[in-house]
Amino acid sequence: MTTYAKSQRIIGSILLAGLGLFGPISSASAHTDLVSTSPAADSDVNASQATISLTFAEPTLVDGAAIIVKNSNGDILDSPAPTLDGSTLSIPWPMDLTPGQVTIEWRATGDDGHVLSGDFGFNYTAAAEGGMAPSPAASAEPIMTALATPEAIAMPLAIDDAPADASNNNLVIRIAIVSLVGLVAAGLFLRRSK
Repeated sequence: MTTYAKSQRIIGSILLAGLGLFGPISSASAHTDLVSTSPAADSDVNASQATISLTFAEPTLVDGAAIIVKNSNGDILDSPAPTLDGSTLSIPWPMDLTPGQVTIEWRATGDDGHVLSGDFGFNYTAAAEGGMAPSPAASAEPIMTALATPEAIAMPLAIDDAPADASNNNLVIRIAIVSLVGLVAAGLFLRRSK
């Protein structure tokens, strides 16, 4: 077997090993994304809605999920644990929501365990024009909560998942460097053998 044929086999083996390492990493590190919110971010809402909801590209876990509603004074309104319907997390519209800027802070966990969080806001104007906004209880749709017990569970919104992400990123970078060094070494070997 010639040196050139051996070099091609070495390079082929390195490339296959690299593909075998990077293939699972790229699919395992994919995270679900927030697709839409209801009410829409930065919108003017003229009437109360049945729910406040977040729709994701793929289903999330209901465990550990939170949707927190803050009024224009920054007060946290009664926000039950969200329910999950397909890929949509939702809570009932807060009955004590007053007109003004509303901030929604949320947290969800993807099926891969990656914790997502963020916030958005909208301007609520319904009660400013004609008194109190209509109650969502008048709708035909039943309102349910995810907690069966009356216990309050403190769930911090800011979860520092940077160490896990940094660890995954460092692993990818290390693999990329090792693969690059291997390709450079194989290239130098080929060049010398000619």
